[in-house]
Amino acid sequence: MPITRSSAFLTAMDQYNSRIFTTTDDKLQFSDEEGYIERTEGKLDFAIRGPGYFFIHPKNSENPALSRRGDLTLLPDGELIDGAGNRMLDNNLQPITLPNARKIIIDDAGKIVIEPFGSPDGTRQQVGILGTTLAENIELVKSDDGQIRPLGEDLPIADQRAKIIQGSLERSNADSLEALLKNIEGQRAFELNVKFIKQAEMMDEATARIMQLPG
Repeated sequence: MPITRSSAFLTAMDQYNSRIFTTTDDKLQFSDEEGYIERTEGKLDFAIRGPGYFFIHPKNSENPALSRRGDLTLLPDGELIDGAGNRMLDNNLQPITLPNARKIIIDDAGKIVIEPFGSPDGTRQQVGILGTTLAENIELVKSDDGQIRPLGEDLPIADQRAKIIQGSLERSNADSLEALLKNIEGQRAFELNVKFIKQAEMMDEATARIMQLPG
């Protein structure tokens, strides 16, 4: 059966794709490097400066976990959650529910202070503690649900030693050099792909010419 140009080209591309495009399973790996701290002035935006983690109760899991996500929101019932819908936990690993207030302040150690509605300006009332931990000397991994937990042991205690900044958010902690290398690798793969396509087309054309020669 003669080899057509299209069949030879597609076969070559299938073989090429099977070699060059691979995937890796790194679900247990994550970077604990601090990301860029961006000032947002948001009243419920919080970042951790340096090492440390918040405690959360993931919305789709029964087990608490650690997180550095600090874009917080108050539900109508006063429950404090992060941008992914996970409950924020206090220093006793209990969900945090806040009363209605015209102002909420969380200091660098996690102490939650409010200015209640109807109170004189400057009135301060402590209503809880936003739990944090440095998680020192503990190996942390991402669990199957994508949340950060210690490997083979319980969560560390809330030591309140992490430094919280209000009005700021931590952005991606992706290493800039690693990202650059991945971009270069992707560009090279694309260029190689284009080169291979051109070579495959030339080979198909040469094969077609040979097959057309009189026997």
